Amino acid sequence: MAQEKPNRMAEWVVVVRNRMPVLRHRFGDWVEAVRAEPVLIWQTPAVRYSAYAAGGVVGAWLVVTVASVFLLAPPPGAEPQAVSADFHVLCTNPDCATHFVIHRAFGFDAFPVECPTCRRASGVRAERCHFPACGGRWVAPVERDGVPVCPHCGEPMD
Repeated sequence: MAQEKPNRMAEWVVVVRNRMPVLRHRFGDWVEAVRAEPVLIWQTPAVRYSAYAAGGVVGAWLVVTVASVFLLAPPPGAEPQAVSADFHVLCTNPDCATHFVIHRAFGFDAFPVECPTCRRASGVRAERCHFPACGGRWVAPVERDGVPVCPHCGEPMD
């Protein structure tokens, strides 16, 4: 018969409840000792590490704030960064074979897209073949042995 996994959180709560009177007594003793000798606050590791953590957060915030003040503003008339791009597309329908350009967000890869001429979802991303046999023609690369190659001249695409 399979045993249930113990609920660790419930066990932890029971342990804390059982030790609460002892914790209250020790905390009270610590408070009295700190009243008598205030230097004990800094000598307590929990207090010291909490202060280091708080100081680190405040220091990081200050560094970021000061750095943002000294960052150079863009020159007047500067254009915002682009968030989209133009993609060259070739229709793989042999009766159409249209070359067209689409404007999409960076990282777009939902190919094939609809061809505006034949209205079929046969548009694939095109690349320029720079080998002399093609002379800069836009082609839809095909894969051979895991390497994209030009379908016309057979040379590997860069």
